[in-house]
Amino acid sequence: MNDNIKFLIIFFLSVGQVLLLIGGFNWWIDPYDIYHPAEYKSNNLVWMSKQLRLAKAYRVRQLRPQGIIIGASTSQLGINPNHPGWGANVYPRYNLALPGANLYESFRYFQHSQALSPPKQILIGLDFISFNIFTQLSDDFKESYMVVSREGKRQDYFLTDLVITLFSLSAIKASQKKMFYRGEGTHRSNGTEFSEEVDSQSRNNRSAMVWSATMFVSRLLMPPPTHRFCLDDGVGADSGFQYLSKILKIAKESEADVRLFIQPTHVYLLEVLNILGMMKYYERWRYQLVDLVEGINKQYPKNPELSLWDFSGYNSVNMDEVPSLEEPNSSMDWYYDVGHFKESLGDIR
Repeated sequence: MNDNIKFLIIFFLSVGQVLLLIGGFNWWIDPYDIYHPAEYKSNNLVWMSKQLRLAKAYRVRQLRPQGIIIGASTSQLGINPNHPGWGANVYPRYNLALPGANLYESFRYFQHSQALSPPKQILIGLDFISFNIFTQLSDDFKESYMVVSREGKRQDYFLTDLVITLFSLSAIKASQKKMFYRGEGTHRSNGTEFSEEVDSQSRNNRSAMVWSATMFVSRLLMPPPTHRFCLDDGVGADSGFQYLSKILKIAKESEADVRLFIQPTHVYLLEVLNILGMMKYYERWRYQLVDLVEGINKQYPKNPELSLWDFSGYNSVNMDEVPSLEEPNSSMDWYYDVGHFKESLGDIR
């Protein structure tokens, strides 16, 4: 055997050993809670990777929840599926809301859950910015996480997901973070972000409100790279309303109990929209939601009726007082910033 062949054998054996070590390490730490998941106890605290789209997709595969929450970070932080308003026979329940999710992502995760086990009860949080057709998909969203394609056909990316969860650089980083994490937990076992961890952080809440209002415009309302906002391109091929309509029709046909709600946006955000001259679009969005829900209810008159609750506007809750200049660190009653309300508000009965 010549020296070149020996070198290649030693090289590939060495690479194989390193990969086995990396894969074994990530399997043992299990940063995405896939290979030996924690027991589901609704309000128990767990550590979850920032790659939530991967972690939640696999958690749904394991749980096959009968009740789900769909939406963006507002719903992930403010709505706890452990609330007694859910049906007693709807269990387990899972918060499938994701930070920065647009309606396409929400639709795909609904499809994912529906294909595994059609949920009996669905709560959908509606955010104005999620309907912007210029909002791009999150970097950590992958079609391979879903058990069905967007056309509803079964798909299997087992090997791809195996590489991502055991051998990727992101998996190594996530394992390191989980190994050295010393907090109580980042999320509840039911998928809701652990709000008390946010509460415990000492911060200037006044600045947080002002900063979030500014960042709302530059990053969310008019996101890069286009810095534009539009609800509908005139064709409607990929509009948020189209994907929401698909969710509602599929849920109707499976006779699920579906309830939608317009998020209780803080008035700071409404004032920003006023200044930008965009309140007319916000109002049009609300009316379009009403028309959509009414239209689908008429289309399926014999199925359970869809409910739409509107918590927007100017009221005593949404006008939660912002901390003064003298006490900028004082806590607000209902909000963390202009776009995120506390779980205590979501739990109001």
